[in-house]
Amino acid sequence: MPTSFLEEQGPHRVREVALAVAEALPFNSGYVDLTYCEFDPVAEGADLVRMRYPGIHMGYEGPDIRMDTHVDGVHWMNFLGQPVLGQLGGITGLRERLNLPGISIQDLGSERALITLGEAPNPGDTEAGETLPLHRALARLLEPYLYRNTRPLGRMTPEDMRRWERRFLD
Repeated sequence: MPTSFLEEQGPHRVREVALAVAEALPFNSGYVDLTYCEFDPVAEGADLVRMRYPGIHMGYEGPDIRMDTHVDGVHWMNFLGQPVLGQLGGITGLRERLNLPGISIQDLGSERALITLGEAPNPGDTEAGETLPLHRALARLLEPYLYRNTRPLGRMTPEDMRRWERRFLD
């Protein structure tokens, strides 16, 4: 959905819509977040996002079938199903390992969960000193299950891509 929906309806409404969609669909994982989708290989916007706003997801031209059951990064709203949720110890394991103020863990039934980082998506402006500690905590937990993209994004080199994908871990 466009950012204008978030601005006009608020994060609670975005959450309601996402939960309704998640209820209707089977999933291994999924997310809701601020996303920058620019597929022009010389776009300067992608460089700005990469250098300054780690909390914005960089969109791809489409899903990668090689992702299998891996998790596509750390986001504002993180939907987890099997097998990753089970490998993390289920809802109980998540609550034990992510017991931080600002992190919400909701049992969605059918061995599925929603992990929400804060009340609203946060782009994480590095120039304002925002380090996104909730994103970092979840990234450390999910690290073995995170998908590693090999497709280039904009003008990124392979090393840039590795740094971007590890932005909450390094």
